[in-house]
Amino acid sequence: MMSVETALTTAFMVLVSVVGTAGNALVILAILYKRRLRNIPNYFILDLAVCDLLTVSLSVPLRLVEGFQPASVPCSVVIAVTILFDGLSRINIIFVSIDRLIAVKFPFAYKALMTPATVATFITSGWIIMAIFALLPILGVGLATAEFLRRNQGLCFFSTNLSTAYLLVYLIGFCLLPLVLATPINCFLLKASHRQMRVIHIQQLQLGSTANAHSQNASTLSFGGSHQQGNVQEQSRTFVLKQRRIVRMVITLVSLFIILVLPITIIDLVGAFGVSNVPPLVAKIAVCMIYTNATINVFVYAGFNGEFRRTFREIFRSVKAQVVRLSPCL
Repeated sequence: MMSVETALTTAFMVLVSVVGTAGNALVILAILYKRRLRNIPNYFILDLAVCDLLTVSLSVPLRLVEGFQPASVPCSVVIAVTILFDGLSRINIIFVSIDRLIAVKFPFAYKALMTPATVATFITSGWIIMAIFALLPILGVGLATAEFLRRNQGLCFFSTNLSTAYLLVYLIGFCLLPLVLATPINCFLLKASHRQMRVIHIQQLQLGSTANAHSQNASTLSFGGSHQQGNVQEQSRTFVLKQRRIVRMVITLVSLFIILVLPITIIDLVGAFGVSNVPPLVAKIAVCMIYTNATINVFVYAGFNGEFRRTFREIFRSVKAQVVRLSPCL
């Protein structure tokens, strides 16, 4: 009989799979549907959404099926799929952070540095590297010794099926390193965001001074020059506000990633060194947290990006209109 703990974990995983599939599909559709959303930062968001979609629609169901019917799916396939999409999601978080770092640190060189070709190179390289690495266990490379596999009682976990060397490369190179890189980058972005707020405050004061000058200056030429200066300042302020919203979205995205991914990374890293005294309930919560990470991003985009929200509403209205058209009785 299934325990309450297992039943709750399974129900949560099914919920994550359903919500995550719908949410990430909505993000992908929104970017493909709306031309204004097709820009450099959102290309990385698109790739992240694809990886998260495959995680919740393929990796999670495979893990559930393997848990209930271990012989139905080879463990090496389950592990390979998990490593591939989980690793790609982590790599994409770094790509998103680096993109915003360049935009904030080198704003005038950003368009020259981050071209569509550069983005394609980043994304393609990530897929190639992770695909090769994830396929190694299926090809027999990186597996635990035959003696150890015989003693693992059919358990399909990283620590019971992968060699220590392979597991350490994955955990340090593709799990821990993204966390180490993302943390200082986002600390810098947070500080830059505060600096931008000070810039906006100064510009607002300058615009106020310009408005006062307008009321005192009767000269048409002088008024025209002040008006042009005010327009430039207003455009600069608008640009800074837009960049700040993007930075805030990325900071939230990466912060949630760190919070949700760190526990399972620590558990796996400790387990790789033979220390496996983590309570099963804690391990299950950590697994649920990492899969939740593939589900929540759509809510982050909707919360910080007005264009995403408007596009989501357009898509919902379009789908509703199609349903009503196909089902007149509704």
